[in-house]
Amino acid sequence: CGDCTACCEGWVEDRIEIGSKVIEMRPGKPCEHCTGEGCAIYEERPTDPCRVFNCAWLLNEADFPDEMRPDRCGAIVLVDRPWKTWDVVQAMPVGPEIPIDTLESLRRFTQEKNIPLVFYERETVDGRFTGGGRQRAYGSAEFASAVKNHVTASDMVRF
Repeated sequence: CGDCTACCEGWVEDRIEIGSKVIEMRPGKPCEHCTGEGCAIYEERPTDPCRVFNCAWLLNEADFPDEMRPDRCGAIVLVDRPWKTWDVVQAMPVGPEIPIDTLESLRRFTQEKNIPLVFYERETVDGRFTGGGRQRAYGSAEFASAVKNHVTASDMVRF
């Protein structure tokens, strides 16, 4: 991951069990072992999620070059994610929302691959993350029809 610690900073919500200890991560609450430059327990880190988690940038250098590293592009991108009956690309912001240029790159990428994009915007109040937010999507007319009860019409954009 190099210097990227976006997933450890809580941008991907998770609950980690290390022995009898539980660590909960969420926006605004990073893993307690995240130093900002890496993991303080890297050699002893747990298998799930720490050793097995891979964002798209780690998995697919051809489609996700260095500028798509989460801490650089402002989004943690996950590919081949199940969402209802569809395989989608998911994108979670590293911060309140995904930068417009990153979102546009992801929209073009998913349109070219004919894969829906599901992305998130986080809610903040007085600069603090509330745990709420909006789920939005880009996709084909078929995808829009399939998810109309899960993503509101105003949040769904067709390719």
